[in-house]
Amino acid sequence: MKRHPALIPLSHDHHDALVVAQALILGQSPAARSDWPTDRRTQVNRVIAFFTHTLRSHFEVEEAHLFPTVLAHLPGEADLVAQLLDEHDAIRAQVRELERNSTTALTVRLPALGRLLEAHVRHEERVLFETMQREMTPAALESLGSQLKSALPKDGSCRVV
Repeated sequence: MKRHPALIPLSHDHHDALVVAQALILGQSPAARSDWPTDRRTQVNRVIAFFTHTLRSHFEVEEAHLFPTVLAHLPGEADLVAQLLDEHDAIRAQVRELERNSTTALTVRLPALGRLLEAHVRHEERVLFETMQREMTPAALESLGSQLKSALPKDGSCRVV
């Protein structure tokens, strides 16, 4: 389904997160010309930088604007929003753990983070965004788009990297 313009900036960040997730799962980037490191310790630094410069602000925007809008317009989706918030917390916790201990069991921890991140993004895109586009009014989506536009950097995304 074509993405509503209000959700496109978040979807762009989701794309970037999926690229990182795949690289974590595989231990290397699936893109031939990528500069993603193959050394797991170096990957930790990239993940922390990606979280710091992209995911942290992305989560903050979703939590301050997207999720409250969903709850206001689609109260039946409260369980879905709660699950997505739990996933944000789980991703944050895994990144904090990497910041504290960036050397132990990386061949297990990094793919696990990649799978969590991939599942989370797919859940938001395939379930939350699809439900919003199907069930929210165009006016509600436009209002959300205005909120996101004022909350996001000038380039329209949470990306800093």
